[in-house]
This record gives sequence, C-alpha cells and structure tokens, in this order.
Amino acid sequence: MTQDNSSPATPSSGRAAPAPQTSAPGTESTQQAPRSRRSDYLLTAAVGAVLPPAILALTGVAAAASEAGQLPRIALFALLALVVSALAQWLFALRSSLGGLVGGIVALAAQMAIVSIPGRATAAPFAWARTLIPSGAVLIVAALLLGGSWGMRLARRAGRADARLSVRLSAHDKTPGVTPAAPPSRRRDHAFSLPFTIVTTGLALTLISTGYARLVSPDEPLGGAVLGPTLALILLVVGAAFAGRSTLGARATGILLVLASVPSLLAHIWPQLPGHALAQRLLPNDPTGAGLLLTGIVLVSVGWGAHLARREGRIRELAELRSREETTPPHGVPYSRA
Repeated sequence: MTQDNSSPATPSSGRAAPAPQTSAPGTESTQQAPRSRRSDYLLTAAVGAVLPPAILALTGVAAAASEAGQLPRIALFALLALVVSALAQWLFALRSSLGGLVGGIVALAAQMAIVSIPGRATAAPFAWARTLIPSGAVLIVAALLLGGSWGMRLARRAGRADARLSVRLSAHDKTPGVTPAAPPSRRRDHAFSLPFTIVTTGLALTLISTGYARLVSPDEPLGGAVLGPTLALILLVVGAAFAGRSTLGARATGILLVLASVPSLLAHIWPQLPGHALAQRLLPNDPTGAGLLLTGIVLVSVGWGAHLARREGRIRELAELRSREETTPPHGVPYSRA
C-alpha cells in the first residue's frame, strides 16, 4: 500500500502545519497608535503663559532706554523682543496653536487686573511698566496673540487642504483622458490682506490713543472708557486672524509699524528726525513709540507663525497621505512587507 503524499503533515514528520491567517499580511505591523499630543499642549501652554510678560518687559526696557537716549540698549532689547516673539510663534506653529491662546488669555487677565486694582497704571511695580501701560501695550498683546492663535489654526487647516488637493490633482494628471483642474489662486486673499490689516490695525490704534489712557487712569470712571478699547480689541483680533488666509498683511503691516516707531524711539538721540511730531499728535500716550514697536513686532511674528503653520500642515498631511499610498495600492489590498 502506497502513502498519499498530498495528506497534511503530521507532528512526526518534523514539519508544522501553517497557522491560518485571520488578517491580511503586513497590516498589523503598519498599524500604530497615533502619537499623543499632550506634551505639545503642555509645552506650548507653558511658553504661552510666559510670552506676554517677556515681550512686555523687553519692550518696556527698550522704552526706558529710549528716554535715556541709549541707542545700543534700544536696539538690543527691541531685537530681543522680536527674537523671543518669533521663536514662540515658531514653536506654536510646529507643536500647537494653544500657546497663542494661552498667551492671549494671560495678557487679557493682566489687563483686567490693571483696571481693577486701585491706582491702575500708576500702581505698576516697575517704572517702565508705568510708562508702557498707558500706550495700550497689554491690550495689544492680548488681542494679537488671541487673533494669531485663531489665524494659525486656520492656516494649518488650509495647509492640510492644500496637500489633499495637490494629491488629488496629481492623481488626475496620471489618469489617461482626465485633464486636471488648475489649483485655486490665492491672489485675491493676498490683495485683500494688506489693506484689511492696515485698516483694522490703524482703527484699533486710533481707538486706543483716544480712550485707553482714561481706562487705566486712577482718576477716571470705567463706564465711559470701556467701549473704545473693547472695539480696538475686536479689530486687532480680526486683523491678526486674517493671517490664516494670507500672511502678507500681517508681515507688511508689522514692518511698517516698526519703522513708524523709529522717530519716537530715537527722539532723545536725534530730535530733528522726521516723523516724530506726527507720531506725537497721533499717539500722545506713546511718547517713546514703544506701543507701535510692540504692535509691529508681535504682528510680524504672528504672520510668520501662520506661514510656518500652513507649511507644517501641508507637509504632515502629504506625509500621511503618502504613507497610506505605500501600504495600500489602488486595488485596496495592503502590500505584504514580510
């Protein structure tokens, strides 16, 4: 009697029967749990909490140096304020826009504390703070950080949408007989961004120059002085948030404001510098131009952060889409990586 060679192997034959596969090969090795973002939230929240006092202190010291006529200290502390603000926005763009939200809330809480304590601006513990607060610097920082956080979130979402559209158009380009549509133009957003940001920021600074000093003055009632700064807060938030559509307005307006602050900053060094008299008429409560300088620095940083967030969202979305294409072909059956 001959033995049937097609029968399954027994344990005595030295070969084990193959185990049944319950899932497609390669799927278990490629499926990974998403990375927890708790550390990102904690890090950006901590940085956001210390950002407003840091840039306010640096700008205040630059204003004190302006009153003393010390050009190297003016340049040094203004540059440090720009670097600190830009690095914070870079971190928020890479990790989470929560940092800008926390920073705006901290600055807004400081603003509410200023108007609620006896003495208001005159009760500040530092000389530079007593000079800087009437310029509206605390309100400006709160508004721009809140609006910048909103705009950064919108920019990151727009970057992800750009990546999905790019992949879809690329697939259409590879399909025979299909003509891919042109990507949507952002020219209208860029053209509208600059005048919109200039108008909203200019109106906000005008409202601050006419009513904010009364809000922080110990001799003035709060009732009639709240409306103007509140409207200024809303305008600055909306203007900074538009950086989510286009960063041209925030970056260009910020640079213009920094340049506009130079005549006041250097008034004690070069009194005949053109533009100082005009700045004093428009912003009488900002004799050193520190409010203009701070607004420009934060606005430029917010625009740069929104630009980085849009690029980061596009890069991450493209990486995720490409990883899906590597594991799953058009038939829908995962590739085996065994």
